[in-house]
Amino acid sequence: MAFEAIQALVAKAIRRFPDHVAVECPGGTLTYAELDRRADDIAAALQEAGAAPGALVPVLAEDRRELVAALLGVLRIGGVVVPLDATAQQRRLEQALIDTDASWVVTGSGLGGLPAKVLAAAGAAETTRIDIADTLGASNRRTVVAHEPSADDPCYVFFTSGSTGRPKGIVGRLGSIDHYIRWETELLGVHAGWRVSQLISPAFDAVLRDLFVPLTTGATVCVPPPDTLLDAAALSRWLDESKISLVHCVPSLFRRLATAPGSPVFASLECVALSGEKLAPRDAAGWFDRFGERTKLLNLYGPSETTMTKTFHFVTRADTERDSIPIGRAMPETEVLVLNDRGEPAAPGEVGEIHLRTPHRSLGYHRQPDATSKAFVPDPRSPGEVVYRTGDFGRFSDEGLLEYLGRKDHQVKIGGVRVELGGVESVLREHPAITEVAVVAGESADGTPFLCAHYEQHTDVDAALLRAFLRERLPESAVPAVFAPTPELPRTISGKIDRRALPATAPSTSDQRADVLAPRSPAEQAIARIWASVLPGHSGTVDIRQDFFDAGGSSLLVIELLSRLGAEFGVSVPLHDFLSAPTVAAVAGLIEGSLVSDDTDDLDDLGLDVSASS
Repeated sequence: MAFEAIQALVAKAIRRFPDHVAVECPGGTLTYAELDRRADDIAAALQEAGAAPGALVPVLAEDRRELVAALLGVLRIGGVVVPLDATAQQRRLEQALIDTDASWVVTGSGLGGLPAKVLAAAGAAETTRIDIADTLGASNRRTVVAHEPSADDPCYVFFTSGSTGRPKGIVGRLGSIDHYIRWETELLGVHAGWRVSQLISPAFDAVLRDLFVPLTTGATVCVPPPDTLLDAAALSRWLDESKISLVHCVPSLFRRLATAPGSPVFASLECVALSGEKLAPRDAAGWFDRFGERTKLLNLYGPSETTMTKTFHFVTRADTERDSIPIGRAMPETEVLVLNDRGEPAAPGEVGEIHLRTPHRSLGYHRQPDATSKAFVPDPRSPGEVVYRTGDFGRFSDEGLLEYLGRKDHQVKIGGVRVELGGVESVLREHPAITEVAVVAGESADGTPFLCAHYEQHTDVDAALLRAFLRERLPESAVPAVFAPTPELPRTISGKIDRRALPATAPSTSDQRADVLAPRSPAEQAIARIWASVLPGHSGTVDIRQDFFDAGGSSLLVIELLSRLGAEFGVSVPLHDFLSAPTVAAVAGLIEGSLVSDDTDDLDDLGLDVSASS
């Protein structure tokens, strides 16, 4: 497959489908012709400000119309785009700006004082800020000097978790995006009539699939209302009503869609592409039982270091009888090696470490040559070639299908986001009350992964304070759901922490307060029961005043909680109402109020006492 730059493929779609809607979001739409003009305006403004090929350009834009135009504009001048998430913690945004040392940053509308605040905190006084709203018409003043791209041009930096708690930047290769996007569009038969959902944060490389699969084919990028992602029922309705053809998501979210209340039919849905976590056989079986096999389920695997995905497998109903669903076979121009502990190819059924050989890998880690050389190692079979050591264990079946078995190191994926356990530990050790810590991963009863932090302390510290401390410094996926103080962490004979002796479900005694207010009414009792079943590692009485997130809740668990509450009570708890007061007492008030307004007789049927004060 001859190289063609991704921006050139989008340009072809612009010429063919100028009046098609390129991006559709709650704030409005953007046609391909409008996208072309906006991208040129941003490119012209960047060149006017002195940006040249190879320049690192962070982009901070919440409106996906602005985000897409900015990404395309940066690529048109040969720049290296650094997409950031406006909803991320300020410290993480600051770190990205410091690590890239960028001379230019592109910012969108509706962010208030956030960009200025982040730039000031990062010490980026010399950085030129280019506001997208101010670029309108820039291409009329200055003709964009197009960059002649090559396949090895660096084109993006995405940050992933680091072992020190500081993110590592992965530098993408232009030819690798082109290879992947053209492969997926051909595999699935994507065309201009498709509507592709955009559910992934712009700070993760998987967003490239969401955006460029549709934008190279004349299809439409569809963005749901912001609260929809935390409400499985609302997201299901939106996917159904918006006639979405293709969804990329993590298995954790897929599980919620497969069990969401309501009666979606997904008549337009052609494929759900899953990646970032193991797909549980029972989740695929639940989907097939409810929706049949008309919609393809595509299981994908591949680390960011090798550009999005490198193996694939279309899931069948027969796969749901396996112990684990295969991650399949290598995509074109990729070879999978499973090497045993002697560095030799493992026999079928033998467990080994997965290595990936492909010319379509990334360019390594930004300004970290030592880390790059440790991850991209000489191919044991081909002198002069390199392979990427994934750190994942796997094995081939007799029929040649690859099976993922887990990590070999202290790295896990939570909600599809890579988390270095050592990085979480490193940040926790910075807290003045903590003397030593070990973080382990576990799974809840329904297969949702979570983290548990076991720690030694020299002064008592409440788990809620530790969560708040970490939330200022780490992404939500890296904040443990369970905190378990211990007088002494178990150690091996050599003095190392014995992680195998640490359970992931240990309750946190610091979460058990002496003044717990127990559920008082039938409604509160029923909500507390669901509440406790959703929160990982929870034990003891639920305090009806405790904040869901302070108790270890996360955005993915909110989806599960609201889904179960809807099934239990037959009413929908609005997400914004829940987030304004995420306690058992407040939720009971919302549910009782909803039932009263719908039909007072329903309360008698449910045995609820509306006279009980919340």
